[in-house]
Amino acid sequence: MIDRSFLEKIEEMAAAELIEVEGVQYSTKDLYQIEPPKPKSIQTKSLTAIVDFIKANIDKLDADKMIIHVIDHQSVQIMSALDFVYRDREYYIRAQAEPPESRLNSFIDRETFNIMLQSRFADVADRAEVLRSIGKMRYENEVKLEDDGITQTVASKSGVALVREEQIPNPVRLAPFRTFSEIEQPISPFILRVDDKCNVGLFEADGGAWKNKAMQSIKDYLEFELGEGYTIIA
Repeated sequence: MIDRSFLEKIEEMAAAELIEVEGVQYSTKDLYQIEPPKPKSIQTKSLTAIVDFIKANIDKLDADKMIIHVIDHQSVQIMSALDFVYRDREYYIRAQAEPPESRLNSFIDRETFNIMLQSRFADVADRAEVLRSIGKMRYENEVKLEDDGITQTVASKSGVALVREEQIPNPVRLAPFRTFSEIEQPISPFILRVDDKCNVGLFEADGGAWKNKAMQSIKDYLEFELGEGYTIIA
């Protein structure tokens, strides 16, 4: 028969004990906090969904305890104020933009470049001028042969030329679709280059400053659509 005092000793050893050393509390065992369940956040792809969610307020959320966070130029989420008991937040909804991909910072053939510029860039700033300049290019690959029956001379010429004398503009200001469709696409400078095979490339020249412009535009859009009373950070 097991002695009762032996069982009590085992129970005592199993219990966690808090020890204070120089004002700091320590536990003799690992403790795991049990948090209340949280709902899974809604995933969407537009700013319109964010606005609709807030205005409908089906979940009866308090605007004073809600934070709208513009994470970057393609992401926005709504979260709760800090829970001071569990030191955590709830995340209600997240919008993730999915703009079309543009092939920047590399050379592509002229036909692909032309299609990309017309389908994936807003019709603003220097887009029309760039299209005109690229449309006037041709690739020359000329061979001239002279033969008098005794001596044969061959001369060749290849490279890129404009149908009419015209300089390639640089830098150019363009607005690729790079953020949410609800806001105006940020215009930024690009270096336009053409290689010796008539391939064309656009190279970003603003160090990513356009991302900050896009974030500010997202914040402005949400402030306009929602009005006052909301905390929006960007």
